[in-house]
Amino acid sequence: AMKGLWFVFLCLFVQASEARIYSKCEMYKELKKHGMEDYYKVGLGLCLILFSSGFNTEHYVYTEGHPYYGLFHLSGLIWCTDGRHNSQNICRIDCEQFLDDDITDDIKCAKIIARTSKGIGLIGVWWLQWLEVRKLPLET
Repeated sequence: AMKGLWFVFLCLFVQASEARIYSKCEMYKELKKHGMEDYYKVGLGLCLILFSSGFNTEHYVYTEGHPYYGLFHLSGLIWCTDGRHNSQNICRIDCEQFLDDDITDDIKCAKIIARTSKGIGLIGVWWLQWLEVRKLPLET
């Protein structure tokens, strides 16, 4: 029984160490550390995406047949592959990589998104539609 209890604690520890919830200031520092200040033009889209995940690296949502992963709410149909859905996998990465506490790969993909024609503009349109459907104000 004691071995089983230790196993449970070990699993909880491993799970806790794989995800992280950032504060706004911590997230700002991390993004700056990874060179995201040069992407200020994508501020609205990036801000909305970060707020959609609650700054939680383990964020996952499945909505209307679309899986979204990690801090940046990255689509498993466009930016990464999860092995369950057909994906363009533009960032050439397994979606599970966006669910750990190492945000280097998340930021690398966000930079790719910002440089593509399907980038933040597309995500920004999606968010504006989401806000409209829910009748939420863009600013508070």
